[in-house]
Amino acid sequence: MLFLSHRKSLTNVQLKPISKKQSEQIMKKIIYLICALVSLPLAYSCKEHEIAFYDGVDAIFFDQQYGVSYYDSLRQAHKNYSYIPFGVMDERDSLLRIKIEVAGHIRDYDRPFGIEVVADSTTAVAGEDYELASNEAVILAGQNSTHISLMTHRTPRSEEGTIQLQLRLIPGEHFSLPFGSNGIGNMPLRDENTETQPMSTNADPAIHNIFINCNLRKPQGWNDDKFGIYSETKYKLILEISEEIFGWTVSDFDKDPDNVMKTTRSVRIANYVSKYLLEQYKKGREHWVIDEDGSMMWVLGCSWASGTMPDNMTEI
Repeated sequence: MLFLSHRKSLTNVQLKPISKKQSEQIMKKIIYLICALVSLPLAYSCKEHEIAFYDGVDAIFFDQQYGVSYYDSLRQAHKNYSYIPFGVMDERDSLLRIKIEVAGHIRDYDRPFGIEVVADSTTAVAGEDYELASNEAVILAGQNSTHISLMTHRTPRSEEGTIQLQLRLIPGEHFSLPFGSNGIGNMPLRDENTETQPMSTNADPAIHNIFINCNLRKPQGWNDDKFGIYSETKYKLILEISEEIFGWTVSDFDKDPDNVMKTTRSVRIANYVSKYLLEQYKKGREHWVIDEDGSMMWVLGCSWASGTMPDNMTEI
């Protein structure tokens, strides 16, 4: 009976609702308690540390970067080489500015240093392929970087293949070069595309390689349906005809592919190129235009299929 009466009394208990203000006060107390519990171990783990400042000899290094000049230089990755691709430029001369950075302190006085050409790693010819503005440079007072200027030129040497110029820093009395296997370490390398991979093997920031060539490269807007498989030989013919008919140059194809290579224009280009290829075909075998893989050069509008070999063609 006692158990039953006790159970009965429990069932008769009624919970009183709380006000919105009381609910907010309770939530604030819960949040405060949680924050206190979380911050407690952090408070015990914190210790006072002194900030260590660099006290070594100031160093200089080449700090060429990816991107263009108006990008924030503090956010751009280090680039361990420079590449002058005259093959995609209309100009025959190109001015290159190379950045040199200080690792260390900013001083209130000028700090000169030197630059030298590494002869045994250079195939470019001074005065013909390039002109270095000066072999001397300076980090001005209050500054932590500077640029040197190098003028490069398109020449028969760069038209025949890639030529190289290697520059090396001469630190002088104000700087050191604490790099390499016995120093503070080299710069990390960055993955490159097939074309530039051989250029990006140097990790020593005390030297900088400049590569110059006139190689063509497949433009971004290349349309396989209209032009078939890319080859440099075919691209040269397309450029020659496009410049003669439309006034478009290699820089138009490389810098503005969405405009030059869009469907309507690529069809027009293919029409003129295929007309030329057919005219050469009708002249006889000795005039046929053969692509780099040995097949008949093909673009949309040709009467033969892409990849057709000359032996499978019938002379007119």
